[in-house]
Amino acid sequence: MKKTMISFVVVVAGLYLVLAGFMYVSQRSLQYFPQQSVKTGFEEPGKFGLDGFSAASIETSDGETLKSWLALPPKPDAPLILYLHGNAGTLGDRAERFGVFHREGFGVLVLSWRGYGGSTGSPSETGFVEDGRSAMKFLQQNGILASRVVLFGESLGSGVATQLAANPDTRPLAVVLEAPFTSAADVARTRYWVLPVGLLMKDQYRSIEFAPKVTAPVFVFHGTDDRVIPHLQGKRLTEALAGPKEFLGMEGNGHVDPLTEVSWGAIKDFLR
Repeated sequence: MKKTMISFVVVVAGLYLVLAGFMYVSQRSLQYFPQQSVKTGFEEPGKFGLDGFSAASIETSDGETLKSWLALPPKPDAPLILYLHGNAGTLGDRAERFGVFHREGFGVLVLSWRGYGGSTGSPSETGFVEDGRSAMKFLQQNGILASRVVLFGESLGSGVATQLAANPDTRPLAVVLEAPFTSAADVARTRYWVLPVGLLMKDQYRSIEFAPKVTAPVFVFHGTDDRVIPHLQGKRLTEALAGPKEFLGMEGNGHVDPLTEVSWGAIKDFLR
């Protein structure tokens, strides 16, 4: 009986280690969901009826080329929204909201992360943060300083937006976070609670640790029925922010639902 029990424990431990090893090796394929094709993953903004937008390329300091859409502010000195999208889909999936931003008088720059729709490279936290920094430098080279930039971080993009906003070199005019997390590791723990996520996970996006350094005004909105990133994580992150902040719980909304008159109206009021 004792030998049987020992054998059972050894088998279970072995299976656990195999599972942990598999998760460690394949974790980025489970965390990021890019459109893989460089040829077909990027489309011109005109295909989506976006007037005033043009395609642009952004070169990063580590040698990657990022595809992007750019619409300069319609009026001199108007703010520009730098949109940092979530971990799935392409720019075309979000075209409707980009059009809304521009029609409301904002300039817009939306970049396709490294490894996503048309951009070179492979996804990683370090890489994405560099992508964000490179986008800010690109804007500066085009005459738009950080003091005119509104960072809009959607889901996974909120992790990059928070880090950029915490950096004095890239501190923006304001920040909008949609469905943000305290950390990507906290999100992973809700799914893989049996594994030591904190030890295994490479890209943890610890937004909660950067939040106390964010002094720019921040607007956070989050669906109360979000099944991807728990609504309470958005509230906790908001509480940790150092500067002026506002939280809007979207009652009954899920994860990154379309903008509504309520959500977009609240964002505009906050930015004013």
